[in-house]
Amino acid sequence: MSNIFDVAVIGMGVAGVFACYKLSKEHKGLKVIGFDIGRPFAKRRRQLEGALGCLPNSDGKLYLNDINKVSDLIGTRKTKSAHTYFNKIMSNVGSFKIIKDKSPSISVEKRLKKFGYDLTLNDYIQIYPKDIHLLSKYMAESLEDHKNITFNFDNEVNSICKQNGMFVITSDAGEFKCKKLIIAAGRSGWRWSKELFFNFGIIDNNDIARFGIRVESNANIMKDFVKSNCTLNKGTELELGPMSWFGTVIPEDHVDVAISAFRSNENRWKSDKVSFSLIGNRSFPNAGFEQTDRISKLTFVLANDRIIKERISHILTGKSKISIIPEYEWLKETIQDVSNIIPDIAKAYFHAPTINTFPPKINLGNNLESEVDGMFVVGESAGISGILAAATMGISVVNEIVK
Repeated sequence: MSNIFDVAVIGMGVAGVFACYKLSKEHKGLKVIGFDIGRPFAKRRRQLEGALGCLPNSDGKLYLNDINKVSDLIGTRKTKSAHTYFNKIMSNVGSFKIIKDKSPSISVEKRLKKFGYDLTLNDYIQIYPKDIHLLSKYMAESLEDHKNITFNFDNEVNSICKQNGMFVITSDAGEFKCKKLIIAAGRSGWRWSKELFFNFGIIDNNDIARFGIRVESNANIMKDFVKSNCTLNKGTELELGPMSWFGTVIPEDHVDVAISAFRSNENRWKSDKVSFSLIGNRSFPNAGFEQTDRISKLTFVLANDRIIKERISHILTGKSKISIIPEYEWLKETIQDVSNIIPDIAKAYFHAPTINTFPPKINLGNNLESEVDGMFVVGESAGISGILAAATMGISVVNEIVK
């Protein structure tokens, strides 16, 4: 039957596209189908949906630490192999150098240590819109040349179930069946992924909501961290960073949510500002996802369908719009603590909502397979953020599904 496939890939963001690329190049005997609710290459309309997902609207920084997260899950050898493959693909687009992160002074590092903050430097590769355009063109031409892959863009997947050892995918374009399934729904599909995991009964932990604010300040407030892209962590409960320099905070549009994001890789976004995410991992037993969703929607309404921008001092005085949401109460004490390492932070502005749009945690093996036999999960659907992480996971998962 024409609607039966060996592999189906749900989501044509970074992870899904790189998975399809490897399938098309190295496994031409497999019949593959890819689904996305958005548009194909070069015909995107919406901000995050469609071919290559959030990459065309990102800041274009590929943080090398992202691959450490992947390595923790699948192992160093597999990750290095996938990263090498990624670099080979990118060599068709251009030549990219690693930008080494700048460390703060020794005195600042001592102060961070004194107040319980761990510092991580973030080396990165910077790509620009022209590079992303070339990558999109290269991927489109490569995939169009291989007839083993069928794409269903502008097509919403409504349900997935498993019958007689096959996954049955019901979509706007009809019903399809496959033997193996790659879930790569990405950031814009966090709600969809949650429903899928719930329906299959594989949610392992739903206790944590990851949300906070995006701080934006004049560069002089951040003088102790001049041009450092570092990330600061305090235990497992608080993360500040990466520090992002001389760009603009913009809304990243989702359905009924606009999350604060950052751009600096085009001249129109240039500024004298520094910004970073301040994210708390807050405990809500068995309701982490629901609280994240609720908080994001409430903030969206308070911001009149965009993102809030206010002075941080308003949080401390209880005059902020978000002060009416009790789940943000932790920010007062946190900002006071952060002032030990960034003394003038109260003079800065903040943007909200700033949330990590992850579905609840599921158990994955080191082959990226879920507890459902034949269902593999990659990228932010697997709870791992970052463009480079998504690409390496998309490449690596192909090696696993063909075993």
